[in-house]
Amino acid sequence: MKENNYMPPVWDNIPEWAVFSLEYGIEEELFLSEEDKGMITRFIAENFPNGYTMSVDWDSFREFDPHPAFGKPCKTYRVNFVTFK
Repeated sequence: MKENNYMPPVWDNIPEWAVFSLEYGIEEELFLSEEDKGMITRFIAENFPNGYTMSVDWDSFREFDPHPAFGKPCKTYRVNFVTFK
C-alpha cells in the first residue's frame, strides 16, 4: 500500500470578512463590495481551481494581521482546505 504524504493546504491568514463567502459562495454575500468579491474569486481561482472544502479553526486567530492572504490588514483565522483533484 502506498503511503499518502499529502498535507492539505492550511492558510493562517484568511480575512475574517471573507470566511462566510469562502464557505457559502459570494452569491450569498450581500454586504461585500465588488472589489472584495473579486479578491475572493481570484484567491479561489489561483489556489483551488478544482474546488475545495474548508474548516475554520475559530480558536486560532490574529486580532490584527498586517499581511492577510488578500485585502487590507484585518483580523484573520487559520483555515484548513481540502482540495479536489
